[in-house]
Amino acid sequence: MGARFGGLALSNSVISRRFFAAVLSLLAVVLFAGSALAAGRVEWKSKNFKERSDKAWMLELKIFLPRAPDVAYVPMKFEFEPYTYFERSLVDGTEGPVDRKVPLTGKQPLIESVDVGFMDSGTSKIESRTRFSFKVKRDLGYEAGEYKVTIRDTRNGQIVGQVTTITFDGENEVIDRRAMVFSGEKKKKKEEPKKEEPAEKKSDESAAESSEGSEKAASSEGEGDSEESGDNSGGDEPPPVEGKPGGCGCRVAGEGSNAPLASGSMMLALGLAFGLGLRRSRRG
Repeated sequence: MGARFGGLALSNSVISRRFFAAVLSLLAVVLFAGSALAAGRVEWKSKNFKERSDKAWMLELKIFLPRAPDVAYVPMKFEFEPYTYFERSLVDGTEGPVDRKVPLTGKQPLIESVDVGFMDSGTSKIESRTRFSFKVKRDLGYEAGEYKVTIRDTRNGQIVGQVTTITFDGENEVIDRRAMVFSGEKKKKKEEPKKEEPAEKKSDESAAESSEGSEKAASSEGEGDSEESGDNSGGDEPPPVEGKPGGCGCRVAGEGSNAPLASGSMMLALGLAFGLGLRRSRRG
């Protein structure tokens, strides 16, 4: 019995040691993971930034590292994950745009790679803290809304500080969500195609039309004969004088085909008169 109790006491001591070692290793892993995931801290001057006139937001912050880096400029990445979009939309029943926050999920983060300087310009020494500022623009894909910002040291991939949510104030483009109303003339109904008449009816109509045409031709011939007989019956009456359009009907001397003969006769008469006059003057 004593041996048994002694073995039990030995086994309990071994278990307690193993348990204590496991707890220590777990604490070490937690502390190491914490130091690997986050190094230092970050202080933002403000978490709400207003849009500037150049359509950009100026960010200002302080970065504190656990110790001074080996280089004066540390390459870092700022990851801006879109979290909320500030929507401005026109809806029915309102005069101006309506603002609302639209949650975003699954958006790719916008990354800004910058070199953060830790050298003090007054002492020319590298320090463990610095004040840093830079700006992001709309033409790079940034819009008014909320973003989750993660800062990473690209030398070792460690996260600097904690993930922080910041806000970019501004006015995004207005989205028209009103119901579309189309006003215009009503479309004319399509004319129904005429039904083809049976062949028998068409033949009857064509026969009727041909008979009507022959009757009209006979009547027109009869009217023509009656008119001719009416014209011949009035033979005692003089035919009507056809008047010429315009003018009085007088003929001017020298017009027509007799103009050359008249001028020739006049010249002949003048020549005879002149000859007679010469003979009388010689006799006298």
